[in-house]
Amino acid sequence: MKKIIKLRVVVIVVLLLGLQSCNERENYTDGVSVLEIIEKVFINSKSAEINHLAGTIDVSLVGNTDLSSILFEVEVGQGLEITPQSGSIIDLNSPVEVTVSNGVSERVYTINATLLPSKIAFLGDGATIADIADDDVKAAAEWTQATYGSDFVYISYADLSEATLNGVNVLVYVHDQVGSSAQPQAVIDKLNVLSKFFVQGGKIVAGLLGTGLVEELGRDTSGLRTVIGTGVGGVNPDTWGIGFSGSSVSNIISNGLDVYDVNRAFVINSGYKEDHNALWNLSSITTNPYATFNSLYNAEPIAIWDHTIDAQSFAGIIVWNPFERFEGYIITIGIGGMEWSMNDGRNNPYLSNVEKVYKNSIEYLSSK
Repeated sequence: MKKIIKLRVVVIVVLLLGLQSCNERENYTDGVSVLEIIEKVFINSKSAEINHLAGTIDVSLVGNTDLSSILFEVEVGQGLEITPQSGSIIDLNSPVEVTVSNGVSERVYTINATLLPSKIAFLGDGATIADIADDDVKAAAEWTQATYGSDFVYISYADLSEATLNGVNVLVYVHDQVGSSAQPQAVIDKLNVLSKFFVQGGKIVAGLLGTGLVEELGRDTSGLRTVIGTGVGGVNPDTWGIGFSGSSVSNIISNGLDVYDVNRAFVINSGYKEDHNALWNLSSITTNPYATFNSLYNAEPIAIWDHTIDAQSFAGIIVWNPFERFEGYIITIGIGGMEWSMNDGRNNPYLSNVEKVYKNSIEYLSSK
């Protein structure tokens, strides 16, 4: 559940005194317009939404944020004074008034801070993480638990309900198997629970064959997720990598990766590979495939195999933004080389790149 701290809206306008003649008005310069008073506001480095007509500043913060120590940063028009000053530490546990003055008139804005749920959940088939059947899924769950500690929650398919999703900010769902790309029947049986979570604003990171959840939920109607592998795999001598589009969102998801070239990073070394791709074939879109797909579905493709990123004929990582009745977000990560566990027992030197893509995806959605 979201906790909303609403601060009183106070709008003060000091009118210019006296009537002025036509000649006087010709030489008078009004103060800055209402749309120029505050240009940008950042709360704990997150961009806030400014409603000039209502005099409000709205921001959503991660659920475990300490509201007593919030960094306030603001950009205002030239010649204006603002209180508190940009760079101040403010306490949003009590009412805070942001006053902007041009020396003649002033206006006071109100900050509305929304605390998002804080839990990061992993959805798996086992009663516990130790009981998860697939090695890649188990490794992903163990990493998620180790990364998010006290904010982590494990939810089994059997226990999935509105109650167990209460307080969950981002749900991580990684599914993998040999022989079929279908979603587990136990997940389909609880699809109404996931659908309500997603439609009402829930956020999901879906990996490997789990990317099919975006179709089951009705969010993806493109019919283009057709490059799917479910074989047993085998030994391959090549090092595989992924390439990013270079968009602002892709730069967030790829931040911190150990790259070998601009927007390109390795994810798996030579050895046994399962190669369970679950990709979107965009070859039917002949003009600006990524931008066109995004325009049609409000879903931005951001990555694919490194050697094909320039052509944009396929998409392996897609950010599905709110669209029509769906208020939630999904990031699908379906590039087969992004495995979590090596079947031949070797250490993959590029596993950290896989982990960073997932971590960046989770934290990108956490602030939405």
